[in-house]
Amino acid sequence: MSTSKKHTSQDLLEENESTLLPNKKQKLDTTLVDNNNDSLPSNTISSKLEESKIPDENVEQEIKEIIPDILNKNYIDPDFVTRFYSAFKKNQSFTDEISQAIIYNLPFPIALLPNIFDNEFLSNVKDEVKELDFDNKSNDLYEFHQSSDLKICEKPHLSKLRDTIYSDVFVSTMSNLVGFDLDYTPDLSVHKYEKGNYLLCHDDDIKDDAFMHGRIIAFIIYLVDEDWSKEDGGALELFNINSQSHPDEISLSITPKWNTIAFFALSPTSYHQVSEVISSTKIRYSISGWFHGPLNTRLSRAEFIAPVPEVFDLKDFISPVYLNEKNKQRILKKLQKDSYILLSKFLRDDVFDKLITSIKETGWEEKPIGPPFIRKYHLLKDSEIDNFKDNNNNNNNIKDYKDSSSSSFCKYVYDFFKSKSFAIFINEISNWQITAVAREFRQFQPGNYTLIHDQGQDRIGADVTLFCIEGEWNEKWGGGTHYVADEHELLAIYPEKNMLSIVIRDAGTLRFVKYVNSHAAFPKTEMSFIYWDDDDDKGEEEGDEEVEDIEGGVEDIEGGVEDIEGGVEDIEGVEDIEGIEDIEEEVEKIEEIEEGEG
Repeated sequence: MSTSKKHTSQDLLEENESTLLPNKKQKLDTTLVDNNNDSLPSNTISSKLEESKIPDENVEQEIKEIIPDILNKNYIDPDFVTRFYSAFKKNQSFTDEISQAIIYNLPFPIALLPNIFDNEFLSNVKDEVKELDFDNKSNDLYEFHQSSDLKICEKPHLSKLRDTIYSDVFVSTMSNLVGFDLDYTPDLSVHKYEKGNYLLCHDDDIKDDAFMHGRIIAFIIYLVDEDWSKEDGGALELFNINSQSHPDEISLSITPKWNTIAFFALSPTSYHQVSEVISSTKIRYSISGWFHGPLNTRLSRAEFIAPVPEVFDLKDFISPVYLNEKNKQRILKKLQKDSYILLSKFLRDDVFDKLITSIKETGWEEKPIGPPFIRKYHLLKDSEIDNFKDNNNNNNNIKDYKDSSSSSFCKYVYDFFKSKSFAIFINEISNWQITAVAREFRQFQPGNYTLIHDQGQDRIGADVTLFCIEGEWNEKWGGGTHYVADEHELLAIYPEKNMLSIVIRDAGTLRFVKYVNSHAAFPKTEMSFIYWDDDDDKGEEEGDEEVEDIEGGVEDIEGGVEDIEGGVEDIEGVEDIEGIEDIEEEVEKIEEIEEGEG
């Protein structure tokens, strides 16, 4: 198994943009913000700027006499600095006719300084960048390549660029432009995005609680081809926030431009991402990092709702081989040994075929569930579920649904998996004392994913997923469910037609669904469940979630079942059920035995 960084509160981000190998908790401000209102709360970016230092009349004296020859002198001109700072501080739009510098004020202030360095010099920098060694960085949040810290780089032009960024002139200029006292030790590395690479929604707002210190400014220096266009992908995309201060819609998309630096102040609502690179002939190179200073963040939580369970006959749904008592014991031994199992051809063939037909007739929510710094995928339309409830009338005769041409059959199967009868089955094959279940009927389309995040962690429990696809899934499309712990990947499960995966999680392991890329030929559709026992969960705070008894109600997590606070221990690989051979052969054996007994 390959190793993977955890996107959790224990990891310190090593990259920008930006690009992240997280290391500190990403916390979220819960204060309401109206982007259409000039009066912003006291902990937003604008108020941070108001409280920060204001350049005094002697700003020219603050800039040291020795100015690097590669730096555009327009950006250290005192008149420009004063005008730029005033606009940035007040969260106003700004354009400079001479330098073509620009400030976008929404959804949060972000600045672009074109031709920041000497053009010929930066071309030499790019040539050296192409000679660097890059490490592949891949986890729930991103897929790209990163160089080592440029502090140790010895290439002449890259070293000179690094020394310029670390210089008194550059740091003083950045401090005066944004109105913050910035440290002289920025993070700096090169990032390489090839076709299919991406970085998902995050805020970069990382701090050290012990020292009240953290990132204050994120910056990106673009080394892309001069003809880079919107169609090549790799845009820097900024998110609006909703009434809960969660990222909502993308409101600004910035196409990378050669020899331009983009920078913005970080806050609990500075949500941004890098869209997937589409070009197969161009590479998105950039040099990026952070300046550090004082930073404050706050945390919020997700919400929960509860649906209603039904009772069903297992024989109407599950392949007979899995209802055989000896095979149940074999499954139990496998789960006790490895904490996971994959059950091929889990549903009866006629049920699964009808299920796939029904799914094709079913509607999905057009807007993906969020917030995008935790998840992005599509749920079954509420109206579809409501219609099913109205037409169900407690009639659990599977023949009536199988004979129907309506889309209600997939909801009928969906309800089966959260029923008391199926909970008893899970108990028999896992010894997991089921008292409640969280469930989602969801579809991962290209561009969809889940992330590991402090605010999106599920309870420990038994993860049960039915993969509702009819074709063969290619691992190159992404979409795998990855379990990680202690910075190591323990297990990767890719969808397979009519396969049920069961993973028992204990404290210490997280999971995420890898970004589904643009190569995917069809969506990844699945029914996802978490079964748990309240008696094993007494250490968690009551009140964060409303958990009902399986007979009276089942909980549904609004926004997603992912990013888990739990664990899978000692997983070495995906194996077949110990002692169970091909399903069809096993069914034939069982039928022969039953005929003999008759």
